[in-house]
Amino acid sequence: MPPLPPDEPEQIGPLYFVPNADYPYPFRVEKPPRFWLDEQTGLLKDAVEVYLRTEPLNREQFELLMLYLRQYVERAVITADADRPRLLTRLAKLRSVNEITNYVEELAEWGLEPF
Repeated sequence: MPPLPPDEPEQIGPLYFVPNADYPYPFRVEKPPRFWLDEQTGLLKDAVEVYLRTEPLNREQFELLMLYLRQYVERAVITADADRPRLLTRLAKLRSVNEITNYVEELAEWGLEPF
């Protein structure tokens, strides 16, 4: 399958991403991870801002963050020694904002910076 054109919009669940041509994903991959600032509905931006302020997330915001993180981890280039299946399994088990924070810190150890 050819790589998705970098400027091609994409819908993931209720989220709609339009890539920023000024900040393309630097690696050639079949499907680039989508970045939260490129999401157009505003739903993800609101959820991320609440999360970054360490305020409580409502259920919808939590689910949107989980959806965003899943696509990011599935698609992003990571180091060869990173265990992507384990990271995705762990992601599916997260149940709190604190767990998301710890998970995102672990992702940073593998070179992933979703926020």
